[in-house]
Amino acid sequence: MRDGMTRLETYTSEIEAEIARGRLEALGVQVVLEKDNCGGMRPHLDLQAGVKLFVADGDLEKARDILTATAVATTTGTWTCSGCSEEIDGSYDACWKCGRDRE
Repeated sequence: MRDGMTRLETYTSEIEAEIARGRLEALGVQVVLEKDNCGGMRPHLDLQAGVKLFVADGDLEKARDILTATAVATTTGTWTCSGCSEEIDGSYDACWKCGRDRE
């Protein structure tokens, strides 16, 4: 099942792994998740062994770039809207309260 694939990342929750999988597959990267949590009966095992995300060897660099770009976009901090002074998450380019674009 994992022939010709390399482990790209290990996550401590299945949800995080599924989010990464969705981002990668949406951009054409083949992904396989591997987990051993007894079919969901023992989710705490994800914390110990992790949920492993594998990608095809030929897609490794592309997948790294996608996940790196995603991480940067979601960790840019917060900004304050100049229109209404609302504090906005850094991943948004417009204020969710008044709609003003980020300056």
